[in-house]
Order: sequence, then structure tokens, then C-alpha cells
Amino acid sequence: MFVKGTGGPVDALWPLVSWVAVLMGRQSNRKEKMMNTVTMYRANVRRAKRHPNAVRADRVAQALAYYRVAALREPGATVETVLADFLSDLRHFCDWVNLDLAQLDGMAHRKYLTEKYSR
Repeated sequence: MFVKGTGGPVDALWPLVSWVAVLMGRQSNRKEKMMNTVTMYRANVRRAKRHPNAVRADRVAQALAYYRVAALREPGATVETVLADFLSDLRHFCDWVNLDLAQLDGMAHRKYLTEKYSR
């Protein structure tokens, strides 16, 4: 895995987060039994279909939000600062594993254009 455990407060919260998720599932099941419904609780299902590019942008926003807290440890950092630091770290990673970031960026740009203008 590329992400190394920090051993800090973020790692300490994971048991709490998983416990809350289990509790939410139990609470939703309890409500369903009391209401005599057969609908299952599925938090990740969206009712309105979103454009695939909106889903892709949302994934990046979630990843940057995690990076802002876990790596930078600056919850108030601007999006520009977080993105610049992430790209800088990405360059260091590519150097470390001997990848050509310029070539990968060109491939990514072509894929982006294809996805953007696919409709």
C-alpha cells in the first residue's frame, strides 16, 4: 500500500468511525422493523443519476479532503494549497518509483478530453 500509517489522531479515529457505521446500520434496521418496511438502508445509493464526470470530480474532492487532514494536518488549508502540495508529493513519488510524470500527465490529459467531450 502506498499510504503509511501515521499512528496519529487520524488512525486513532478509525475504530470510532467503524463503530458509528455499525451503530447507524443497527439503528436503521431497528427503524425498519418498527415501521414494517422492507427497504434496506443503503447510504451510498443516489436517487438522481449523476453525470460520470461529476462522480469523478466528487471522488477527487473526497481524496483531497482526506489528504488535507491526514497528510498536511491543516484542516483549514485552501483547495489550491492542498492540490499544490499533493502534486508536489506526486512528483516525489514518481521520482521514487522511476515513473515519467510528464508522460503520465499527457495520457491523463487525453483521457480527460475524451471523458469531457464524450457526450
